[in-house]
Amino acid sequence: MSVRTLTPLHRNRDYQRLWLAHALSGFGSQASAIALPLVVLHATGSVTAFGLVTFTEILASVLASLPAGVLVDRLPRKAVLIVSDAARALAYVVMTAAVLTDRVTLSLALCVAVANSVFGAPFGPAASAALRHVVPREQLGAALSLSQARSAAVTLAGPLIGAALYAVAPALPFLVDALSYLASTVCVALVRLPAGRPSTAGSPPPPSLVKDLGTGLREVRRSPFLRYTLVNAALVNLAFSGIVLVLITGGAHSTSGGYHNAVIIAASGAGNLVGSLVAARTSTTLAPRTLVLSVCWSTALFTPLLALSTHMAALALVIGLCSLATPAANAVIAAARLHSIPDHLQGRVQTACGLIPALIIPFGPLLTSALLTRVGPGTVLLANSALLLALACYSTVSPGLRRIPDLRPPRRLADPAPDPAGDRPAPAPGRTPEPAPPVAAAP
Repeated sequence: MSVRTLTPLHRNRDYQRLWLAHALSGFGSQASAIALPLVVLHATGSVTAFGLVTFTEILASVLASLPAGVLVDRLPRKAVLIVSDAARALAYVVMTAAVLTDRVTLSLALCVAVANSVFGAPFGPAASAALRHVVPREQLGAALSLSQARSAAVTLAGPLIGAALYAVAPALPFLVDALSYLASTVCVALVRLPAGRPSTAGSPPPPSLVKDLGTGLREVRRSPFLRYTLVNAALVNLAFSGIVLVLITGGAHSTSGGYHNAVIIAASGAGNLVGSLVAARTSTTLAPRTLVLSVCWSTALFTPLLALSTHMAALALVIGLCSLATPAANAVIAAARLHSIPDHLQGRVQTACGLIPALIIPFGPLLTSALLTRVGPGTVLLANSALLLALACYSTVSPGLRRIPDLRPPRRLADPAPDPAGDRPAPAPGRTPEPAPPVAAAP
């Protein structure tokens, strides 16, 4: 049986360009996210305006997610990516000019925040859908692991660089953001992607735009595997957002203060980054269900240890181990989901799968803070750990997880044994070939 040779990801130019475009786009968003509210605070002197800009940007991102998924499935993905980056570059060019001329107003900042969220909403699902066209199915897990590593690095470095640029000059983060979006636009333009709309052959004509907003949610409801991914992401987000809040509030009341919190956040970020790099290999060696169950049970067993110690090093070690394990499960789940969703539904289903877990995140700190007023932090940590234990039990019996597709490349078979007579010279013309010597039978 022949096994096709796969081009390594580091030699796949289209994947490298798409990866770099996503990295530049994400870096720009992280760098300016910390600068925009600060500029508004400096211009208006109002803490309310500071909070309003942040709230508006988050709300616009949530409201734009489902319509963005519809557009990703109705328009050429390459055009969506280019327009998304070009529009955000223009918005931050305007913001740069406003800061340089000292004409920053709350209304302008709100417009820039909304533009960044609305035009940024389709970029993620469009880039994920485009990944299927530049990476073979056997390499989706490794490709998404490297994408997670990119996101972890951008999340760690983006705010720090944005704050450093703001300290040099308030307009600098916005200028760098605009340039990063322009560079991302160039990278996307060089990626070889289908020029037309996603194929809908054999599918009914699309409904109206308003009715189509719920298509992704309906597809998730029909698929046991997609429903499992929704439950998995929701419980993980709920539990870990609460755990992080407990650890940060504990650090605020400790003698080490901010240093304690910095170590915890750094351990989480470093574990996520290293785990994403390791996941590129583990996603191709272990069966997907085995890998997901291993991660679910390991995090369910690790997190109760947080309640047993208040020492900063022990807490950082446990958080680092949990962050090290989770990227592998995230990668195989994301790859299986990307593979199982038809191409013409990618945008709508991907945004539906991301919307509900994102809406769950604020409830973690809300419920945790309410519990902290009644019981101690150790009990609250155990309560959040119980959510992860429930997820591990559910994953073990879930029929949806049993249906996760295995995208690992087939194992290369050993070469067949040579024919004993295969190397014998051809008989001379006109002569009868001599019979091959008998092969002794095994005892």
